[in-house]
Amino acid sequence: MTQTAAKGKRRSRRLRLHPCKRLDMSWADWFFAAARSLKNAARLPGRRSAKAEAPADGDALVCLTVRSAFDLYLQARDWPPGGEIVFAGLTVPDMPRIAQERGLRPVPLDIDPLTAEWSAEALKRSVGPQTRAVVLTHLFGAKVEIEPSLETARRAGAAVVEDCAQAYRGQGWLGHPEVDISLFSFGPMKTATALGGAVARVQRPDIRERMAQIQSGYPLQPAGEYLRRVLLCGLMLAGSNPTAYGVLSALAEAAGADREALLHRFTRNVPPDELWARLRRRPCAALLAVLARRLSQGEALFERRRRLGRKLFEAAGPEAPIPTRHALDHAFWMIPLLVEDAAAAKRLFRAHGFDAVSNRLYPAPGARAAGAERVAEAVYLPFDPRMSEREMERLGALVKRHFRQSQ
Repeated sequence: MTQTAAKGKRRSRRLRLHPCKRLDMSWADWFFAAARSLKNAARLPGRRSAKAEAPADGDALVCLTVRSAFDLYLQARDWPPGGEIVFAGLTVPDMPRIAQERGLRPVPLDIDPLTAEWSAEALKRSVGPQTRAVVLTHLFGAKVEIEPSLETARRAGAAVVEDCAQAYRGQGWLGHPEVDISLFSFGPMKTATALGGAVARVQRPDIRERMAQIQSGYPLQPAGEYLRRVLLCGLMLAGSNPTAYGVLSALAEAAGADREALLHRFTRNVPPDELWARLRRRPCAALLAVLARRLSQGEALFERRRRLGRKLFEAAGPEAPIPTRHALDHAFWMIPLLVEDAAAAKRLFRAHGFDAVSNRLYPAPGARAAGAERVAEAVYLPFDPRMSEREMERLGALVKRHFRQSQ
């Protein structure tokens, strides 16, 4: 290789940057979403019911988002104000806000920062006579064995809400069969994304029917709104190619823009004054069609995620503080890393082509929860099933190098 060619290759590597998160969607899926969105947007209002294309059956109800489903569930249960809902570990702020809107008080349940799980004893201390429900969350793609927690909640007379928004792993697992409701998200940043939508599996038929009845009175999600999201996500899909993303990141840095803040703008929570109007809508026909397509796809993608995730954990070494790494059943949604100096860790990974960023989950409001707060300070490592095993090994070696340097 000539000296000029070698310099060009090094320059190309410097511009190549793996984004922390890419849309879990192929171009074929995107073109399907675009075609259905254009067709839906061009259709006159009321010409066809969105329910006709709903992918759910049996005990499932399709909603606009997980937050929409949670809000419907609390409306259907109609617990009197003054009760409590226990939230395990980390959550998005809108979930406790929805409970508070119903007059219920959020109670935090701390988690271990390395396992990202709560202890049975901590749960026993958190539930009481006023507990109406316990929200148990499977974080970062790892599945928690919830049987002991389910038993504790049942003894307290509390319902169990299983938050599986980060843990979808295909049709082989659809939540614990004995919980009151399991919630799965297919939003833009989730596995097998439909660029929106959620599936709620509800155990009690009367509660499910009540939720469906309430939702039937909601206005339909505007077709043009979903179309705009599809088009924006098409730009994101194109721009998240490591070479394109590296060039765009270099341009943003040269312009003095905060790249991480720009990334978070797309996944930010709904402003409080818009929350109820945004959540209390039915998904449009195009979204339902895309969701049905994603739910019907095979298991190969999930197996590749597992293989690459195990490769990364192995390369990072047993001492790397990666929450959920010891989980026996892992679907590898995103990979958090506990660090003492987030800025230094980000610089190291970005210098070698991996754009690690801070996370966007928060401890449930209430008493101090040290373990959840520790995980909330983590950085996310790039992880995508389109990455190669060699890239995973290189990223794992950088994790190991960071902690050797920090000792």
